[in-house]
Amino acid sequence: MKVTKPEVIGVLFVKLKPSKEQIFADVGCGSGSVAEFFANFVKKVYAVDVEEKALEEAKRRLQGLNCEILNMNGTDFLQKYEYDIVFFGGTKKIEEMLEIACKKAKKIAVNAARIEVAIKAMEKMKNFGWQCELLALNVWHGYDLAGGTAFKPLNPVFMVIGCSSE
Repeated sequence: MKVTKPEVIGVLFVKLKPSKEQIFADVGCGSGSVAEFFANFVKKVYAVDVEEKALEEAKRRLQGLNCEILNMNGTDFLQKYEYDIVFFGGTKKIEEMLEIACKKAKKIAVNAARIEVAIKAMEKMKNFGWQCELLALNVWHGYDLAGGTAFKPLNPVFMVIGCSSE
């Protein structure tokens, strides 16, 4: 299972600037690493995923935190629940989900493995009058090699950060 890297979560946090009064939704939460980090900084976190196997790890990770774990698809969640900030860790049906989230949220972040998906997400948010920023994050971890230091790259992430203009 893919886990959002701590370095990526750090950038996400700085860009979203959550507050203790806000409700954070992690849609496509997977292992729950993003939900776990944000739980310390917001009023409540929803960790949402359709994959039961992913939620097993999220349940262990989020135990005792101000998180509600929901086994449902993102579209249904976005229609039925209230939230201030939405993070999309998965991009399946992202345009459909953004259609709903842009009408309710104050801030949205989308992590995408493909630039085309990130551009579509950014264009969708801009169509709602949102201010957007597109980032390409590349993280390299150092390791010992023959008495020196070499670096191994992690997969790049394209991050779209959007804020409602209201």
